[in-house]
Amino acid sequence: MVDMKAAARKVFDAYDLDADGQITAKEYQQVVAELRGEHLTDEQAQRFIDVLDTDGDGTMSFEEFWAPMQGVAD
Repeated sequence: MVDMKAAARKVFDAYDLDADGQITAKEYQQVVAELRGEHLTDEQAQRFIDVLDTDGDGTMSFEEFWAPMQGVAD
C-alpha cells in the first residue's frame, strides 16, 4: 500500500526549492515552468498558493498542502 502522506511530502519537497518548509508563489511558478513548460504570471501563481494558504502568510506549508488530501488518503 502506498503511504499517501509520504508521497505527498515528496511532491511538496519538489516544489519547496529552498527547503524552508514553505512553497512560495515564485517556487511554484518555477517548478511549473520546468515540469510542464507553462509560464504562469505572478498573480496566477499567488492565486494558487492563496487557495491553500489557510494562515494567510502568503505561502503554503506542508500541512496546508496535505489538509485537502486527508479525506481522500484515509
